[in-house]
Amino acid sequence: MRLALSVVTLVIALPASADTFYLCRKAGATAFANGPTVAGYKRQGYACTPRMQFPDRSSQPASREPGDGVQSSAPTTPLGKFAGPAGERETYEPYIREAAERYKVPANLIRAVIRVESNFRPHAVSQAGAQGLMQLMPRTAKELGVTDAFDPKQSILNGTKYLRMLINRFKGDPKLTLAAYHAGPTIVEARGDIPFEATRQYVRNVLTHFYRYRDMVPSASPGGATEVRTPASPRNP
Repeated sequence: MRLALSVVTLVIALPASADTFYLCRKAGATAFANGPTVAGYKRQGYACTPRMQFPDRSSQPASREPGDGVQSSAPTTPLGKFAGPAGERETYEPYIREAAERYKVPANLIRAVIRVESNFRPHAVSQAGAQGLMQLMPRTAKELGVTDAFDPKQSILNGTKYLRMLINRFKGDPKLTLAAYHAGPTIVEARGDIPFEATRQYVRNVLTHFYRYRDMVPSASPGGATEVRTPASPRNP
């Protein structure tokens, strides 16, 4: 089944919290805000709709990712520790922020997916054949328009585009969205739940890193929820 490449706005009734993300709009300006900041945008005349809510951190089982120390603050490579929570800021951070702004996906979720998928190694290849920072399968990458799966910018932008499509498909449910990214959307829809233990562990790992990066990067900065002023455009949901 071919990917439906449309990116549309979801309106979901969610309670306000630090981990509920909102799309706010006013006169061609777009803001991506979380619970603590959305009230300020509303006072400025923005119309805000909830887009995605992450489960409470205290309700999440501990991640058991092999070799992942709880105190680790940044991934490491043979070249040494990266400068920031999402890899070398001069190479990956601009792409992560651009992707977060374009597709209205929390930047810390993008960081967490990259961390678990490839540990920030742009030339990573899985046993199943997934490639690049966000480990897109070749067929998915082709349908998304990727011409070089190992190019960090293409991987991050198109991997985030795919995340946005899954967020829409699963109505903003982060667990089902991540399960579909790992196991494929068809089987997640058929089961109506996370289908495999390996996928459940994957979801736990990504959420664990999401909360770590959230704690490392203030939510008012582009690392968490950030104002994104862009002209109105069909590509912006």
